[in-house]
Amino acid sequence: MRARVPVLLLACAVTFAAAGCGGSGSDDAGRGRGAGPVAPGGTFRYAVAGDPGDLDPARTVTDNAYRIFTFAYDSLLDSSPDGEVVSNLATSWKITPTVATFTLRRDVTCSDGSPVTATTVAQNLNALKDPKTQSPRLPIAMSTGDYTVVADDARATVTVHFKAPVSFLSYTIQALPIVCGEGLRDRGLLARGTSGTGPYVLKEAVPGDHYTLTRREGYRWGPDGATNDEPGQPETVVIEVVPNPTTVANLLLAGELSGARVNTADAKRLEQRGLAEQKHASGLTQMLFNQAKGRPAADPAVRRALTMAVDREQLAKIVSGPDGRVGQSVVPEASTPCPVPGVNAAIPAFDTAAAAALLDKAGWAKGPDGVREKDGTRLRLSVISNSDSGPAFVSATELVVRAWRELGADVGIVGGNAQVTIQALASGNWDVVPLLGISVAVPSQFVSLASGPVPPQGINYGAIDNPEYLALAGRAAATADERAACENWNAAEAALFEAADVVPMVALYERWWAAKTATFTTTAFDIIPTSIRMRQG
Repeated sequence: MRARVPVLLLACAVTFAAAGCGGSGSDDAGRGRGAGPVAPGGTFRYAVAGDPGDLDPARTVTDNAYRIFTFAYDSLLDSSPDGEVVSNLATSWKITPTVATFTLRRDVTCSDGSPVTATTVAQNLNALKDPKTQSPRLPIAMSTGDYTVVADDARATVTVHFKAPVSFLSYTIQALPIVCGEGLRDRGLLARGTSGTGPYVLKEAVPGDHYTLTRREGYRWGPDGATNDEPGQPETVVIEVVPNPTTVANLLLAGELSGARVNTADAKRLEQRGLAEQKHASGLTQMLFNQAKGRPAADPAVRRALTMAVDREQLAKIVSGPDGRVGQSVVPEASTPCPVPGVNAAIPAFDTAAAAALLDKAGWAKGPDGVREKDGTRLRLSVISNSDSGPAFVSATELVVRAWRELGADVGIVGGNAQVTIQALASGNWDVVPLLGISVAVPSQFVSLASGPVPPQGINYGAIDNPEYLALAGRAAATADERAACENWNAAEAALFEAADVVPMVALYERWWAAKTATFTTTAFDIIPTSIRMRQG
């Protein structure tokens, strides 16, 4: 579950992740200068930027909740650090575009001691597509809800039959944390608790402050056979809510945190003090427009003009530093199975003069106050900005807003933490998210974000309706040959970009830091729980 997992990060960010994480990792992973030998037991502390909110995996796809899911749950399959699909709860699997069969381990137990069977997995798959659940994870993990499930407890197999072909299921299904035991019987318990097969169990939840997990005994079915009974693995994990990255850096330097992500200018202090660093290309931000009827971005000329008014290269340097790069696909370059060589010509190029001319031609004329109008309607934009993403994202968003005001738009910013931002996005009362981290691991995971129903029935937040994209995506999903499928997937993305339905923006990097009291291995998105070793410092 800890690799290629779609998560609503919100830069605002929705991450449908990349880079693998199976296995226990090297004992020296993340080891900094002066790190001592392993220490028995102990408490590992690290930080998240905001409160996780609802902890039911079927209802929540936020980055902060994912930090807890990583410790408390497993999935059927996982990925190794080099991206290879590996076993987790399933020991073997056979997948075609329309049928997938998973053979399960027989020794897996839930955190409450109950056995995990084929029926358990089937209940998860059926709950995911239950209309009552309205799960945002369904299109991420399964691409569609049009499937049936057959469980055979005697053979320990689960078979999924899809009505229409699906793509990349061995990767996407890693995004499904398997709930078991009492959590399946009463999902209300999951709002502030966990009920999974993972190496740790949530014991205390103090919203807005911290979440405490304790090590469970007998865990031996982790990704690619990982266990949690190795010397130095912590007895307790405390995930602290620390929104300010400067505070996170200070706590790391003081030894009050064992590890954390710090991507801001504060990282320089950590580097100078010799803390161990692991850096990953982690994802991608996208610009998303609300095309609902009556919104300004329902006009394709507005979408293209707003895109052309933004210098993506400049934003990349602000958000990701001197080596910052812009995206060329809906999938991060580091993880895509369908790479796009060079610059994607389908993405509208930066050209402020052409942007102004396009709006002029479309009838959006500047009024006396410099704000454009068309048929008596002002070009008024409500822009979403998430404070949890850090000061670099806030600065980049302000730069975008300034460019659009110079173009002739009346722009207001809707700001707040990740939870507030997600609520605003789902409400439909917005116009543009300049830096929405929709980082999918495979192209098929993007389909539900670019088509179908809007919230709450679906996750097509931008109310996108692009028949050419859907036709090409459908053709790609039905193509067994990966190379031919990728040609169709790339053509489908080009249809989105040419219409400025969505625009790849900035490639993201994650910098993970370890205090001298702990070592661990990271993926682009999280710490691998079974890799953590406490150190004598």
